[in-house]
Amino acid sequence: MLNNKSGVSPENRAKIQSVIEKHNYVPNALARSLVTQKTNTIGVVMETLTNAFFFDFIDGVQGKAEELGYSVVFCNGDNELDRISNYVEYFLHGRVDGIIAHYTRLDNKPYEVITRASKFVIVEGSAPGKIFNNVQVNNFDSAYRATKHLIDLGHKNIVHFTGDLDFCCSVERMNGFVKAMQDHSLPLDNAVIHADFFEDVAYEKMKDIISRNKIPDACFTGADKPAFGILRAMHEYNLSAPKDMAIIGFDGDLPDTRSMVFPKLTTVRQPFYELGREAVRLLVRSIEDQNAPPITTTLNAELIIGDTCP
Repeated sequence: MLNNKSGVSPENRAKIQSVIEKHNYVPNALARSLVTQKTNTIGVVMETLTNAFFFDFIDGVQGKAEELGYSVVFCNGDNELDRISNYVEYFLHGRVDGIIAHYTRLDNKPYEVITRASKFVIVEGSAPGKIFNNVQVNNFDSAYRATKHLIDLGHKNIVHFTGDLDFCCSVERMNGFVKAMQDHSLPLDNAVIHADFFEDVAYEKMKDIISRNKIPDACFTGADKPAFGILRAMHEYNLSAPKDMAIIGFDGDLPDTRSMVFPKLTTVRQPFYELGREAVRLLVRSIEDQNAPPITTTLNAELIIGDTCP
């Protein structure tokens, strides 16, 4: 009756419905899942949920899941490998129908747990030697195109401030920069400057470059926050972009510093909303079709022209 199955007379159906309404009966989801072996719930584990940088991804996941009739449980790994692994382990015990993991570190420990799930999608990460549903941003190609844009503007002395090289996306972006420079026979000596995903390291390194009067023509950064650190340092020395040095960032992120007004950054914007929706699509496809082969979807990022590079 509760599942609208046939074989129940109209009279009995009406009586049962009356009892349901009288007692405010709500079907037990846990009991139903034991019968159907399905929870209609997706578990999402992320390195962090508290960074506004990922809000579009979260929005994309939730919106697509609701469209397809699934609820979502989000877990904040707080950038701790053990916590990320523990949340995945929790989901493995039948609490969800499948797992989406946004994990981009080169450390393999969480992958070893994630890939034990029967249904999962990894976003912007990889598990060497395994074939699975995967959604990627074309970091290498996007970095190559950003660097080539600087080259096409006539810049020859170009440097790259990396993101955190413990993350595969940073390595891919650095490699895209290096390949573009090599393809155009431009010098790479001292062209790669190791930074991270925050402002302060790039800020200090840029101040050192300026103090030694070694300012390059242009700079491509592996994330936006290092670009904002560079702009802070330039501002302190009365320098500006692109007049004194053109700058292109990567991510479409916001500055940590609120004590100055930054120019609109030219950046490579990631399609976070689309990443979230595609991750859900691939996961639900594998949940509802046991024979669906795994797919890797690669999305392109978009170069957004701002004030720091024409």
